[in-house]
Amino acid sequence: MTPTAIEKDIHNTLAYFAYNQYPLSIFELFKWQYKPERVYGYEEIKQCLKTSDWLAKRIGNFEGMYGIGTDGEVESQVANRKRRFLDSVRKQRKVCKVAQYLSRLSSVKAIGICNSLSYHFTREKSDIDIFVITKKDRVWTARFFCVVPMLLLRQRPGETKRDPVDLSFFVSQDELNLAGIKIDEHDPYLAFWIKNLIPVFGSKNIWDDFFAKNAWTNEYLPNAHRPYRAFHSRCDEKSLRFPCFIPESILRFVQILKMPYRMKAMANQGTCVVINDKMLKFHTTDRRAEIAEAFEKKCV
Repeated sequence: MTPTAIEKDIHNTLAYFAYNQYPLSIFELFKWQYKPERVYGYEEIKQCLKTSDWLAKRIGNFEGMYGIGTDGEVESQVANRKRRFLDSVRKQRKVCKVAQYLSRLSSVKAIGICNSLSYHFTREKSDIDIFVITKKDRVWTARFFCVVPMLLLRQRPGETKRDPVDLSFFVSQDELNLAGIKIDEHDPYLAFWIKNLIPVFGSKNIWDDFFAKNAWTNEYLPNAHRPYRAFHSRCDEKSLRFPCFIPESILRFVQILKMPYRMKAMANQGTCVVINDKMLKFHTTDRRAEIAEAFEKKCV
């Protein structure tokens, strides 16, 4: 039996999330349509799920959630998603405390939550991944004053087992287009990462600029619109912000001097570790290629 275009697109959207065994509701299927032949309406997707024999043989559902596998497998995935949601709610409290401090740094222009926490799908040992947009020509300054308190309090990954704070991605406000760090033309993870980024601090203008510069993600995910609700629950702009009078060059020198050898060796050899005056990205373990390959194998 040959699938129709909508059946194929629904299956392929679920295929991406199958890597993490993350089931989707009908609304989420509507939102996360991945490169559909055309953008389908909510009711179209709902009707297709109800009537499609082709999908019924390949996907399961439980409590209104759908995933690739049997109904029993999806039931287990739903239970796991509930557990991880509760953990992420607890982590949000720590995010608020961290954001309250980071938002007072004059070199920090915006803060966003990313990776598993932005999906509310974390474990106790999962990192709290934070993305930082910095003032122009101040990425090294921002990183220094963001990371040092986490270092002193031993809150970084590898230093605490519960809710470590991972500050490993900084970009300058004049380097907001992230298309340059795609692993290749087929990088679904980066598109999903950008579309699911949750702003918790920063002016509307800077986030408007960020999403406008990354409008190329609309080709991948035409129905995934930015989270306005999350923006309105952000950490507010502070009247008192801490300035820094130490030259950027000195802070760059100190951080490079203290940087692990492995990090320096991997720097700018690909898109995992990027070190320059516009972007600091320290992802020594980058699973994007693995995710893209697993996704491609499950697609029809």
